[in-house]
Amino acid sequence: MNGTAVAATHQDPRTDQHSLTGTWIGSYQCAQGTTGLTLTVHPNTQADFTFYPLPENPTVASGTFTMTWQAEPARILFRQSTWTTRPASYLMVDLIADRTESTTVLSGTVIGTGCTTFWLKRDVT
Repeated sequence: MNGTAVAATHQDPRTDQHSLTGTWIGSYQCAQGTTGLTLTVHPNTQADFTFYPLPENPTVASGTFTMTWQAEPARILFRQSTWTTRPASYLMVDLIADRTESTTVLSGTVIGTGCTTFWLKRDVT
């Protein structure tokens, strides 16, 4: 493969801003069990991480914190920033989203004690 073909596989960060901007809804796994997650991605490399109980895990608390995000060739990093609404004993987490061709699904790893994975689908409503 020549250098031009390899370079063409790397996405332009400006395209990432457009393709990531919006609301993503799904869940993540941490010590408290399956937890609802709405990730609102803003074009200015900011995001809001809102978590809440799901029917299968109704005792989970609700809360929100801000994040910053950065697109890399193989992944998208979401880093914790500031609490907006913090329930007692909850900690912020980071996310590493796998880069794929999908513009409708974000999934990857939750970085935090007792955490594993997350899966989100773009909200098109």
